[in-house]
Amino acid sequence: MKEIYPGIFLSREKGSLGVIKPPENIYILAGRNGLIFDAGYGNIWIIKKFLKEFIKLKKIYEKRNKSFNITRILPSHVHPDHFSGLKRLKKYLGVQIILTQKMAEIIKNKETFIQYYESADPLKDEYQIKSTRNLLSSYLRKIISRLFFKLVYGLSFIKQPDIIIEEKSKISINGEEWEIFSSPGHSSDHISLYNKEKGILFSGDNILRTITTWLGPPNSNIEHYIRSIKKIQKLPHLKLILPAHGSPINDPKKRIKEILSHRKERTAQVFKLIQKNPEKGISPNSIIKTLYPQDGSFKHGVARGWCSLTLKMLASQNLVYYRKNDKEIRFYPF
Repeated sequence: MKEIYPGIFLSREKGSLGVIKPPENIYILAGRNGLIFDAGYGNIWIIKKFLKEFIKLKKIYEKRNKSFNITRILPSHVHPDHFSGLKRLKKYLGVQIILTQKMAEIIKNKETFIQYYESADPLKDEYQIKSTRNLLSSYLRKIISRLFFKLVYGLSFIKQPDIIIEEKSKISINGEEWEIFSSPGHSSDHISLYNKEKGILFSGDNILRTITTWLGPPNSNIEHYIRSIKKIQKLPHLKLILPAHGSPINDPKKRIKEILSHRKERTAQVFKLIQKNPEKGISPNSIIKTLYPQDGSFKHGVARGWCSLTLKMLASQNLVYYRKNDKEIRFYPF
């Protein structure tokens, strides 16, 4: 447990299995009416480690005659690495679970959660970049999501949260006003938490210090993501970003510019490849192999998500169109 700002503590949960279960940041805003931001994993051994750190922190506050009363917990969004710990943390700490209505609908039971990950999208089949290996991976992911989420993440669902909040609202934490606002892109239910006086933003997965935020079907949207990042860029007095993974970001303006530049560059690369093939068109798989010529199937698989969404965005802007045959789809410039 590390104090990264006066009264704000970071507990980093150790991950495993690489990108399947990455290290996760849990934040404690300590004080007389404090809050935990993001819930992390729900595996009992991970929860026990967090509780040990939590108790040590509480004792330190008590020795200093400082108030330490953590009353609530709020996730940034309901991907498994952000909400799986909710139920056990409520059980052991007595905190109230705060969710938006959208979050509550997604994680109320196994059926609604699976539907969220397999939600119907009339364009999904057209824009999803497929290969034999990718189809197998998709099938395996469905099996994992149905059978092993509980084992890998300690997943549990929240039938009835204690508090439902609006996606755009304000919340008092230790007597200070914090703003909650919708920031979709990485996921449709994503929210951010901001204090204008301190200039501190809890960014969830939308802004990470060194790695690119994952974007892919069915619940990511690049246009929404860019709008969310630009909204954050305009926040007054922004000085510090606390992400869900990795280290704090002490130069928010620089990092935000890097992210927007990266997305703009990637979109331009995809569009340029389509423009170079006006007659024969180009398949999504060919786009990925051209952009990542030295990388293997794993990197190609990760890239399929953002590439699919970029193609969908370009088509929605009437910059490209596609034709489909028995084997593949190919994209052409208008």
